[in-house]
Amino acid sequence: MRHDATLLVALTFVLWPARTVAPAKTAFDPLLQRLHLTAGQAQLDPARWRGGGRYALPAFNQVWDNWRLLDPYAVKSGREALKAAGSFRRLLHCGAQQSGIEPAPPAPIVDTDNNLVGAITEMQAYLGAPLNPAQVSALRISARSVPPDVRAAAVRLLKAVPPALQARWRAFAKFGGEQAIAAVYDRAISFGIDFDPVDTDILKLVDSVDLKALVEGAGGLATAMDAAGSLKPSTRKFHFEWTTPIGKIALNGAADDLYDAAPYLIIIDTGGNDTYRFGPGARRLQNPISMIVDLAGNDTYTSSTPGAFGAGILGYGFLLDCGGDDTFTAGDVGLGAGIFGVGMLIDRAGNDKYNLHRMGEGAGTCGIGVLSDLAGNDTYTCMQLAQGFGGVRGCGVLVDRTGNDTYTADDTHIEYPSPQTADHNVSMAQGAGFGRRADPGDGHSMAGGVGLLVDGAGNDKYSCGVFGQGVAYWYSLGMLVDFGGNDSYKGVWYVQGSSAHYSVAALCDLGGNDTYTATIAQSQGQGHDYSIGLLHDYSGDDVYTCPGGCCGSGRWNGIGLFEDATGHDVYHTGAGALGQADDSRPGSSCLGLFVGSRNALFPAGSIAKPGTLWMAPPDKAHPLAHAAGMAR
Repeated sequence: MRHDATLLVALTFVLWPARTVAPAKTAFDPLLQRLHLTAGQAQLDPARWRGGGRYALPAFNQVWDNWRLLDPYAVKSGREALKAAGSFRRLLHCGAQQSGIEPAPPAPIVDTDNNLVGAITEMQAYLGAPLNPAQVSALRISARSVPPDVRAAAVRLLKAVPPALQARWRAFAKFGGEQAIAAVYDRAISFGIDFDPVDTDILKLVDSVDLKALVEGAGGLATAMDAAGSLKPSTRKFHFEWTTPIGKIALNGAADDLYDAAPYLIIIDTGGNDTYRFGPGARRLQNPISMIVDLAGNDTYTSSTPGAFGAGILGYGFLLDCGGDDTFTAGDVGLGAGIFGVGMLIDRAGNDKYNLHRMGEGAGTCGIGVLSDLAGNDTYTCMQLAQGFGGVRGCGVLVDRTGNDTYTADDTHIEYPSPQTADHNVSMAQGAGFGRRADPGDGHSMAGGVGLLVDGAGNDKYSCGVFGQGVAYWYSLGMLVDFGGNDSYKGVWYVQGSSAHYSVAALCDLGGNDTYTATIAQSQGQGHDYSIGLLHDYSGDDVYTCPGGCCGSGRWNGIGLFEDATGHDVYHTGAGALGQADDSRPGSSCLGLFVGSRNALFPAGSIAKPGTLWMAPPDKAHPLAHAAGMAR
């Protein structure tokens, strides 16, 4: 990721309510009473600067204006993602809702037969490449080998293509249509990853793309993919292939098949240990839609080009793998990624491995990216911008229902050194929101999106460098929600419910004996510079380690919130922790709140004592820096 010079610190839809109702009471209320603050006073300054927040999403604005909404919003978002995890259509709607989009439901796909020949013939005509009689005859002969259920699934997918292309055309109509987006294809990818370049064309593209239309086009494809997911694996061997102007159609049986060398519009594979090997040119603008359904087998997916395996770049990409221990490997932009598009990957079963360089595993910039894994002990690795990442006008969701999973944002091989410490990478991963900060630079500041990582159950391991594990930067929202298991969180700086520069972040862990380690500072429920950071561990005997600026720490007019009110917890913390606030600008407040258990063990000499309520000593230089804690 290139760093701005200004990065100083660096089916039936499930409808979500337009607003989240704030709880009548919170665990922090006794602290506010002791500080003589009302709920309204204990918020970010209503007159704070909003000039860098162009494209700020409604979800962000809600919780930025009222931190009491953050905890219930994060948990609700996690629950809804888990409920939707098995359905493309419902996951798409989750991502759309986080993006502030209420798309119209897609028109139902009507198919009364399994006439594959007719569906291909109709689509060829729609694409301006009608088939002659000899081609129809050859197509008819070739299609005879395809089983009826596979033909029917392929027909549904094919019938969803024209409406999706029409919606895609509407999405980019204001920008200038197909020729215009073809001219900026590579620059759009670069912007989606690095927020650079920002030239006249890219500014127009970001401003004019109709994301609602783009999502509506994805809706019909998602519905057809859900229907294709009802297919059963088969031991029958068959082979069908047809090339259309927008990619190949491949329908294959139980053999160990190899897919490479060409872009694919549709793949349905009913069994076998298959290899998907996509090189340069396999996924370009002339292939705006890609749908893969693999029903069984230990499969290997490898791509060296942006946009493969459930990735949409200026279009759509869907992948469903129904079973087997699979390995997915991609460079940039893959495995559930959307850049001016929608990309989704669902894996239903198996102990899977996901390997990515940047921008994927549930990542979106000016689009929606989703990765959903329903079962198995899975391994997710990336360098950065992944595992639930939301960039400008984007939403990224990674949801894993069950299993002992490992999430790693590589901090061993230093490719993207952090401004905070060059010995560590900028991760921006594992529930991360990230915007483009350019207020003292070129002036084209853009709000970030929503990044969400949700894990349903299992003993999980999370590790990253700087910025990760429920983190946000620049008018964005990042959330990590883990519902159970004995989990381990390891990071460096700005991790574990930490935010910087006009942003909001949360880490909510709802059960288990967990360990949280931040090796440097400003983590574990920390808000910096008009930001809000929350860490809430609901239960278990937990261990927290951080040298300073953590566990309910507000800085530079930020709000830091920490809550772990049950269990025999242990804190290894240094200065500026356990309910602290500092460096409040004149005329504007800063807030740090800590709620712990009376059974907790605090560092020797700490202001925190079991069974008591405490307030940080008054700071004459910063009289509006309010901080308090309790463990009772």
